Amino acid sequence: MKTEIQIKPISVGILMIIYTSIVFFCTMPVYWLMLIFSFFLAAVVKRRKSIQLFAFYIILFGLINIVPSEYFLYGWFGAMYTMVLIILKLFPLWILAGIMSDFSTSTMIYSLKNIHLPNSLCIGVGIFFRFIPEYREYLSEIREGLKARNIEITVFRPIHSLEVYLVPMIYKAFETGETLSCALITKGIEYDCKKTSYQDISFTWRDYAVILVGLILLGITICQKL
Repeated sequence: MKTEIQIKPISVGILMIIYTSIVFFCTMPVYWLMLIFSFFLAAVVKRRKSIQLFAFYIILFGLINIVPSEYFLYGWFGAMYTMVLIILKLFPLWILAGIMSDFSTSTMIYSLKNIHLPNSLCIGVGIFFRFIPEYREYLSEIREGLKARNIEITVFRPIHSLEVYLVPMIYKAFETGETLSCALITKGIEYDCKKTSYQDISFTWRDYAVILVGLILLGITICQKL
């Protein structure tokens, strides 16, 4: 018996594409609608994650609005200020990416294959979203390793700080790639046959509603720019 998913990966993916096309051009009211709807979807899929994302957003938003912008006009502080602004602007997309990472790799691959996308693209997209949480764990491991070696991370040495994180992450990426290759081959991903899924990925009214909201936001943005 197949289990039903409340919101399907394809509908979230379509919403991500719509958000990507309008996030830098929409007005603030549309942005707030995008953000609220993204938080709502996150709460439907996984309430605890939505609370964590909301708390993180509030912290960044408060930091930007409490600290006077004059302190961030020059140097690395200015770069960090700009980076935080970009994160806030793209936050609806980060939320949707977090939702996508909650789906299993097989579910995402099967969903993408159902719309007749190339096999290599299906595998790449499925693995990318599935391993976002894994790399978060890798960052935690790297942080603990740096503490054990008494290596300090400071904003006053950004290149060094980036280096001590980036090199282990690249190594982890290669290691993860080898593990994934073995796992996918073992599961018969290369075998050319019709594959099925234990989860029901057929569209329901919820998925059509998600896409409809995205199209409405897209239409509003287009009308405002005309």
